[in-house]
Amino acid sequence: MEFSNHHPKISASELANLWTQYVNDSLARCMFRYFLHHVQDTDIIQVLEYAFELTERHLQKVEEFLTIEGYPIPKGFTDEDVTVDAPPLFTDSYIIVYLHIMAIHGLTRYAGAIGNVTREDQRNYFIGVIKETLELYDRSTKVLTHKGIISKPPSLNNHQKVEFIKKQNFLTGWLGKRRPINAVEISGTYLNLQKTMVKTVLELGFSQVAKSKEVRNYMERARQLCNDHFKVLSSMLIEDNLHIPRTYETEVTDSTTPPFSDKLMLFHVTTLLSSAIGYYGEAMSISQRRDLAVSYAKMIAEIGLLGEDGMNLLIENEWMEQPPLATDHKALAKNK
Repeated sequence: MEFSNHHPKISASELANLWTQYVNDSLARCMFRYFLHHVQDTDIIQVLEYAFELTERHLQKVEEFLTIEGYPIPKGFTDEDVTVDAPPLFTDSYIIVYLHIMAIHGLTRYAGAIGNVTREDQRNYFIGVIKETLELYDRSTKVLTHKGIISKPPSLNNHQKVEFIKKQNFLTGWLGKRRPINAVEISGTYLNLQKTMVKTVLELGFSQVAKSKEVRNYMERARQLCNDHFKVLSSMLIEDNLHIPRTYETEVTDSTTPPFSDKLMLFHVTTLLSSAIGYYGEAMSISQRRDLAVSYAKMIAEIGLLGEDGMNLLIENEWMEQPPLATDHKALAKNK
């Protein structure tokens, strides 16, 4: 078989991966710069410094890729979007929890990216990014477990044996006696509880420092919905006497000085809400009890509407950067 030596043009999927990573890492860089200015715990500092180094390397590499391909560098978020010497808004404990959850988000995002790249340099780049993010996840998890900050998922202490499902009532969940939640369902529920808790704390902190009344109101709406969802998810475990993760609202300080621009805070929360749709969908797909699946479907609809409102607010303020578009041939033809 003969292979061509030409350098293939970057695909739309590969361009989307780079564009999205640049915007997200430029946001992360602002967050990490601010955190580094205030964090005191030396173990957490080491993890945070590693995370900051990753964002710097990723931004530089994506700039190189886009420049070579002749595409503009996204504006993303810059030093104008962060005030590093603003008083601390979150404690060290929340910062390491935040890093842990953001590493999970990164792994999910990069796994999706590697699934739609074909060019060798792009494959090699995202394989490397996944390895780096795995290292960040490992480092943050070690600190969380060593310091006892994170709540581990429930253990099943009853005797287990190999069995096959014999009755369809295994799937039911509304009428009559329903079976206990299974390990697969616990896994999806617990992860979504952890992620929802991190969003709730972020929304609480952002709501007290945002300058715009509209952004403050949106943060409060988002926090209330996330609290509601936390209660729904918690009930799935508490019903079977399983513990839920600890919450971190007390890790927000009383500062009212904004460390970040309203644009950054609104974009951050809106994208986290939107990404929750995917995590809820994954949990719903592995839930074999109908009542659990219905609860996830309802939460997906609710968070989807809230995420859309956030996008509309970003657009109204001209804060939403447009991703690269396909050629509008109809428009070109009309201009002839």
